[in-house]
Amino acid sequence: MGEKRRKRKLVDLEEAANLIESGSFLALGGYLIHNHAMALVRALVRKNIKGLTILPAAPGGGVDADLLIGAGCVRKLICCYMGGEWLGAIYPNFRRAAQENTLEVEDWDESHVVSALRAAGSDLPFMPTRAGLGSDLIRVNPRFKVFNDPLEGKPLVAVPPLRPDVAIFQVKRADGFGNSVWGGAEFLDNLMWMAAKKVIVCADEIATVEQIQNDPFRVKLPGFAVDAVVHVPYGAHPCALHGKYSFDEEHLKKYHQMGKKTETFKEYLDRYVYGPQSHEEYLDLIGARTLTGLTREEGVWI
Repeated sequence: MGEKRRKRKLVDLEEAANLIESGSFLALGGYLIHNHAMALVRALVRKNIKGLTILPAAPGGGVDADLLIGAGCVRKLICCYMGGEWLGAIYPNFRRAAQENTLEVEDWDESHVVSALRAAGSDLPFMPTRAGLGSDLIRVNPRFKVFNDPLEGKPLVAVPPLRPDVAIFQVKRADGFGNSVWGGAEFLDNLMWMAAKKVIVCADEIATVEQIQNDPFRVKLPGFAVDAVVHVPYGAHPCALHGKYSFDEEHLKKYHQMGKKTETFKEYLDRYVYGPQSHEEYLDLIGARTLTGLTREEGVWI
């Protein structure tokens, strides 16, 4: 199909946020403190979206999931871990919401999330696995069903599909049609986009079609699967984006500290989410010196 017959999918952050409705099932790409679509998440908070079910990345939840929880956007969390590595064993807003029973938490193991996304991407009613046999997870999560396989009669676990309404990703580079390139690890992003009904890509760089075609084997997300593309330089901040820049450790430490109490987290939201009226204003607030100090050489992603 010629380029003239294809539809360019470039939109701004607000248009992308409007593709996600309250009550949606949202998958968040990336992992822990890497490759999160933070600019789009902040736009969702400003939109005052509510009642989300979220599947955090890979599926260890990151600061993007915790920010949505702390802002009151999330009804249900499907996850096995919500922590910030050495910065904080458990994310503060998740901890508070779980303890106060204001958040429904559905326990999954990472291997079960992989199975569920594969089932959805393959349009199957379930994916069999041995993971979880003999554990309490099968008892805790009634969505998992134990059955005997028809060939050998041995027990297996049937994992139902997870089909997000929307999956969002931050990538290093994409063209205007959505063909996307990661600069390092993909984590479970490749399974998420195959399982999701809609896909939104936030890209630090917008490439020409010719640039993408010159190195086609680096494209891990084809444009036909993408519904919208947003040009968002430093869109993963304060997280790292592989192949572009490292994480902002000082900002993440501040986030964990301010997230410990509702009052101080409100101050964080007022300053870094509600205060800036655009992503450009957010970058001005962070400062050019800080941002350029995070930059890494090509190919170095952590």
